[in-house]
Amino acid sequence: MDQARVGRLTRERRRELTRTALIESAADLFAHKGFNGTSLEEIAQSAGFTRGAIYKNFKSKEEILMAVVEWHVEIQLAAYADMLEEGPSPTLERASAAADVWAHFFRRGPSLTLLELELRLHALRNPEFRPRLVEWELRWRDRIAQFVEEQTRASGLTLEISSTDFAAFTLAGIEGLSLAASVHSEERERYDRLVALLFKLVSGVVPVAKSPETKRPRGSRARSTRSR
Repeated sequence: MDQARVGRLTRERRRELTRTALIESAADLFAHKGFNGTSLEEIAQSAGFTRGAIYKNFKSKEEILMAVVEWHVEIQLAAYADMLEEGPSPTLERASAAADVWAHFFRRGPSLTLLELELRLHALRNPEFRPRLVEWELRWRDRIAQFVEEQTRASGLTLEISSTDFAAFTLAGIEGLSLAASVHSEERERYDRLVALLFKLVSGVVPVAKSPETKRPRGSRARSTRSR
């Protein structure tokens, strides 16, 4: 990168780049070595920083783990938003496209599944951490519910169940199937079909008909999912 250009980076932008580099390094290390098997020094060294850079961006290794999981999900959520904006409009075709997005990320490796397991195992083994995880997961579930509301409203559709229940059901289903698919790798095609079926079942709670007066706003691909 051009040094002159780096020099013009604001403090906030430099911190953002540092934080992202630390998250990416931690994601790889946590997935391959586990949460307890990874040290803060390894994360910092892998990202090209000193340990001090971690303390400037995170309060603890637990916070880094939660940030890593959220980073992974944010990327997938943005991909789903792109699919909904640019993909087919019929409900079943949209469900199939959503399943294709899942398959694309899952084919890159079970990193997210491993990270989510690390997060839950750490919470189960450390009761003092559990309330923090519950609070974080409820906040993230509400974020997904808001995303669902924005997408259905922009499409002129109406949910027949609460967006919170919709988010909870979908997240639990995808997480469970992703875990099973990671273990039963020889049955990849079966789990591809099951994930596609899950999306179709979930999509079944949304009426296909659009309100004629509703128009999809231009550029409405859930900008909040991209802001960090």
